[in-house]
Amino acid sequence: KKPVLRRSLHALFSRHGKILEIVTLRRDGLRGQAWVIFEDVAAATAALNAENGFSFFGRPIKVSYAREKSDRVAKMDGTFVPKDRREKRRKRDAESVGGSPAKQPRMDGGGQVAVEDPSALVGEDGPAAAAGAPPPPPPPPPPAAPAQEEALPSKILFAQDLPPECNEMMLAMLFRQHVGYKEVRIPRPGLAFVEFEDEPHATLALKALNGFKLTTTETLKLTYGKS
Repeated sequence: KKPVLRRSLHALFSRHGKILEIVTLRRDGLRGQAWVIFEDVAAATAALNAENGFSFFGRPIKVSYAREKSDRVAKMDGTFVPKDRREKRRKRDAESVGGSPAKQPRMDGGGQVAVEDPSALVGEDGPAAAAGAPPPPPPPPPPAAPAQEEALPSKILFAQDLPPECNEMMLAMLFRQHVGYKEVRIPRPGLAFVEFEDEPHATLALKALNGFKLTTTETLKLTYGKS
C-alpha cells in the first residue's frame, strides 16, 4: 500500500513544485501520517493553499505547516542537531520558564508544510505532513514519447503501458489540474482513457503531461484516442 500511497500523493502535490521525498510511517501513533518534502517554501505553501480539504480516497485531507524542521533540511542548511541534544534543549528551556514547551506549528524550516491525509494508508484516519527541503541535483528529464502522427486530434486521450499501481484516483489527481477535464476510465490494467470537454483542452493536457514521470523508471505515454 505504501508505494500506491506515495505515488498518489506525488500525483496530487507535484503540480505545486518539486517534491524531493515522500515518507510514510505505520508505527503506533503515526499511522496515517506522511511527510512530503518540497524543495522550497513557496511550493509547500502552494500545496497548503490549494489542497487543504481535497477529497483524497474519498475523504478530505487537511494541510498545515510542519511543527519542526526536518533532519534532511537541517543537515543541508547547517542547523542539524541530533535528536537527543534537541530533547535536552527542550527540557532545559522548559525548566527555565517553569513549564513544558508548547508545540506550535512553524512556518519556517526551509519550506516545511504539514499535510493531513486521513486516508493516507487507504482507510486509516490520521494527520499527514508535507515538509520542505533544499533541492538535490535535478534528475534527468524523462524521455519524450514518440510522436503519433497517425492519431487525429480528439477530446479523448489514450494512456498506455501504465504501471500496475496506477489507478483512476491517481490519474484523476494528475489531470484535474487542466481545464476541461471530465473523467478517467481504465478498461483494463495498463490502459486508460482521459476525456476532456473538447479537443483544444485535451491537446493542452497532452502537451503538458506526455512524458510525465510516474515512477523512477516509467513515464506517462499519451496519444489521442478515438472520439
